[in-house]
Amino acid sequence: MSDIDNIFDRAASGKSLVKKRETLTIDYVPEKLPFRDQEAAALAQTLSTVFKGARPSNLLLFGKPGTGKTAVVKTVVDRLVKKSGALGITVDVPIINAKLANSAYKMLFEIAEHLGLNKEEKKVVHFTGLSMGEATDRILQFIQNKKMRVILVIDEIDSLVDRNGDDVLYSFTRANERMGKGGFVSLIGISNSLTFKDKLDPRVRSSLSEEETVFNPYTVEQLRQILSERAKLAFSEGAITDAAINLCAAMAGREHGDARKAIDLLRVAAELAEREHALRVEEKHVRAAQEKIEKDTNLEVIKNATTHTKFVMLAITKSKNGNTGEVYEVYSSLCRQAEQEPLTQRRVTQIISELDQLGLVSTDIVSQGRYGRSQKIKVAVPLATVKDALKDDPTFSDLMSSSD
Repeated sequence: MSDIDNIFDRAASGKSLVKKRETLTIDYVPEKLPFRDQEAAALAQTLSTVFKGARPSNLLLFGKPGTGKTAVVKTVVDRLVKKSGALGITVDVPIINAKLANSAYKMLFEIAEHLGLNKEEKKVVHFTGLSMGEATDRILQFIQNKKMRVILVIDEIDSLVDRNGDDVLYSFTRANERMGKGGFVSLIGISNSLTFKDKLDPRVRSSLSEEETVFNPYTVEQLRQILSERAKLAFSEGAITDAAINLCAAMAGREHGDARKAIDLLRVAAELAEREHALRVEEKHVRAAQEKIEKDTNLEVIKNATTHTKFVMLAITKSKNGNTGEVYEVYSSLCRQAEQEPLTQRRVTQIISELDQLGLVSTDIVSQGRYGRSQKIKVAVPLATVKDALKDDPTFSDLMSSSD
């Protein structure tokens, strides 16, 4: 226990390099959003029809993670609510993260809670127990009865459709046909996937994407300026070098132009610098932070993967030559040992492709001369990371020990 006390004592007595930690979190939305004026103006233009007593168009925002979509929506919506309040117009704006809500029904419950439906109507939409259709109908009936103006923001809308299909979206996009005068529901969908629309029923697609905006990734120079502004808010004077900020921007820009990753790098680099009682955050801390984030991310992804994805990962680590056929044989053998029914080879190939996209495995096409070509599959993360991720899963603890 003395080691723990020492850690706490050092942290309490050490110099703090960061003066405002909340500015280095994902949830923090700065007052000024650099390089997103055009997108913010387009969104404000769409929503401004509220002040003319009309329903704003449904809107889809696309872009890779960390391109400022959610921050822009929160900023514009916040100003819309303030302006409409000053003019005596009531606009309700539930902002629901579909990925965090974890199911379509949980999302509906959160919408009901935000609109005050459950408070006023004594739990009309229960946490469990209703069908999706019934829960949706009760929410829409409440909006209609109260003649409410609702702008429903669904962040990570693609994860809702991946898990639950588009039935709920169909109901909300068709809701205005029954609303009559005075009330409406407009949808703003925020998606990390540019191909999200392809998964939708054509009727949902046409009504959901009345207007669209694409957020392009930030350039390295834009990230550098964003990080410089954020560093002024976050760090004490002289607590971070320009070289460290430039390296953060270069690392995040090289990957996806992801501002979230760049700010995460800054935060973790600062934590590592403080732990070693450094006078300032330097490039070495940024490099160490990148290594730590990558390790932690890969560990979490594997730990939270489906059982069969874990079987596939373990099969690749046990495979001798790494070709698709052998990986499938090893995978099937592992399933049988664990008394699980193996998936088809085609589905396993899809899982390997998904793991490749996540950077957890690498797949190379190898020429075998007159015997044609074959795919060679290798794990792209340290074996220790895979073992760490699987060790606490009871299905895999015996399989892991039998492979050592």
